[in-house]
Amino acid sequence: MEADAWSALAGVSSTVLAMAAVTIALVAYRSEHQRARFESARALHHDLTTGEVASARKIMGSLHYGGFGSSDSAHDQASALTAYFTLLWCFERIEAGRTALVGGSIHARHSRDEAVDYLDSLVAWHVAEYACGFATARRKLAESVGAEVSDSASTAAFKRLLSVLQERGLVDRSYRAGRCPGAECPCACHDAPPS
Repeated sequence: MEADAWSALAGVSSTVLAMAAVTIALVAYRSEHQRARFESARALHHDLTTGEVASARKIMGSLHYGGFGSSDSAHDQASALTAYFTLLWCFERIEAGRTALVGGSIHARHSRDEAVDYLDSLVAWHVAEYACGFATARRKLAESVGAEVSDSASTAAFKRLLSVLQERGLVDRSYRAGRCPGAECPCACHDAPPS
């Protein structure tokens, strides 16, 4: 074989090896990118179900399903208000994280994103629960303190999250952010007590 033939063969081999290296790097990048996105979704759900947010959920559950009135102490009212905003701000972080996941997707706009689907499936029932829960708690807090709860900026992200999950068919459209539709609301708090 002549020197020119060896040189050509070496050039082709180098090109093939370079293309294989690029392909392997691209596959590794996509895999790591997707793993990081799933970890972000898991961390957002973890925030909702542990720590101070879990403590706030306990107080909010009592407020949503139980009684709370003007006779409750100022300490109880302050704790309930803190829990209310702690949970709202957690949903704000989830909505911001979801928005970042959607914006950082390497998938075409028309295809489903598995990490976003995963996050949506994890938080959908929580969003449904608090669509009624926030409305009920807000009403009870306002009755207790004798003034409206100033939360419009804090509820905006929750409303966007509720809306997108309803559009995806993961949360019943009867839920309304900021107000409970009463008899039409599918929340368990409206179920008749057992006789």
